[in-house]
Amino acid sequence: MDVDDFRTFEQVAWAGSYEGRTTLGIGTRARLPFRTFPLLGTPGDDAVRLVIDVAHRW
Repeated sequence: MDVDDFRTFEQVAWAGSYEGRTTLGIGTRARLPFRTFPLLGTPGDDAVRLVIDVAHRW
């Protein structure tokens, strides 16, 4: 994944999916605080998304 336009991210690597589990690696420029949470879809859309919110500075 191309992250050239992001200051915070150095690299994102797709590690694969197996039996409903997906693994990603996200490299940041420093040890930055982050939080994760699920984002539910709209009515009629059963998709659940994972949000990874990384601070730009602290």
